[in-house]
Amino acid sequence: METSRRAAGFGLLIYALATPLAFMSSGAPGGGYSDHMVRSYIASEHWVPAFLFCYLGAAGALGLLFFGTRWHAALGSAGDLLRSLTVAGAATSVVGWFLDGGVAVSMAEGGHTVQHGVPHPVIYTLTETGNLLAVCAPAFFLGVGAILMASRSSMPTWLKAFSVLAGVCGILAPLFFTYGVFVLWTVVFSVWLVVGARRPAIATPASPSAAVV
Repeated sequence: METSRRAAGFGLLIYALATPLAFMSSGAPGGGYSDHMVRSYIASEHWVPAFLFCYLGAAGALGLLFFGTRWHAALGSAGDLLRSLTVAGAATSVVGWFLDGGVAVSMAEGGHTVQHGVPHPVIYTLTETGNLLAVCAPAFFLGVGAILMASRSSMPTWLKAFSVLAGVCGILAPLFFTYGVFVLWTVVFSVWLVVGARRPAIATPASPSAAVV
């Protein structure tokens, strides 16, 4: 159990650190439209860094698989749901990162026709969609998972409250201003898993047939 707990924590921590780093460093246009932002993203000197950071984000998303696989037992009968949520989050995130990175690859491989023929608003639309898939979709799935964990697993009261708040913020991640709270929770929760109590109890109702002898 201790080994599984730590593996879950490290998996979540990988996701928690890699995703914001890739999001802030890739330069994929999003938010308010800026032609300068689009030009910078598709500039030839940015093709390799953009793709590498998107690849980092995709690799970091796989940490959700370790988290869901290793921590699902702490939720008892709801564990399968958590594992499914993390699989969905990892899959959509990888798709989003490859969509963002694919824009850079298309510019590099498409030649003059693509580099000068694709309207900048179209490029922005692709990367904004990619950002939502890469960052906000997994936050949505894991946000639901955070609320589920708060209700079904044993953890300190303060962490339960934080998990519910972070879960709501993750679900609302497309608003972006809530995303910081969600990211902070992923770091705090992963550290709690790695260094916290040795034996997490499974929060399940007492069996009605149990008797005191």
